[in-house]
Amino acid sequence: MNSEYNALKLALSSTTIPFAEYGWDTRPEVDTYGVIAPDFEAPAFNADGTKTDRILEGSCDVFFRNIADREDIVETVEGKLAETLGNSWELNSTQYEHETGLFHLEWAFQCMNDATPAPEPEPEPEPTPVPDPEPEPGTETGTETEPGNGGE
Repeated sequence: MNSEYNALKLALSSTTIPFAEYGWDTRPEVDTYGVIAPDFEAPAFNADGTKTDRILEGSCDVFFRNIADREDIVETVEGKLAETLGNSWELNSTQYEHETGLFHLEWAFQCMNDATPAPEPEPEPEPTPVPDPEPEPGTETGTETEPGNGGE
């Protein structure tokens, strides 16, 4: 898939927050958990008909029960985002979900997608030499005689 995205998944899995990719089958029985998902490919850069730079956009969501944990969660997640992606992310949303009783933080991120390198350009073909036109009969060089040169 993508080396920056894979590095982010690995970095987030090293935290105390359990993360799942694309979501959980059932909500975990823990007070804090996360979801990471690549959402789509952003507009690509093209050169000579080939994608040269591709950007993957995704989201990282953390759900937690205790508001006192928010500061530590933000510090942990943003530290891993900065470590792996530099500054190509933002805290996109902070919510409280009444039906679950959980707080929800969402970060949007972008990472360079591993693009297929552009093919080497085809070498320019050597120009084909154009042959000299055939001379008309009797005009070949050295065969004409001029008056007074002994040709009469």
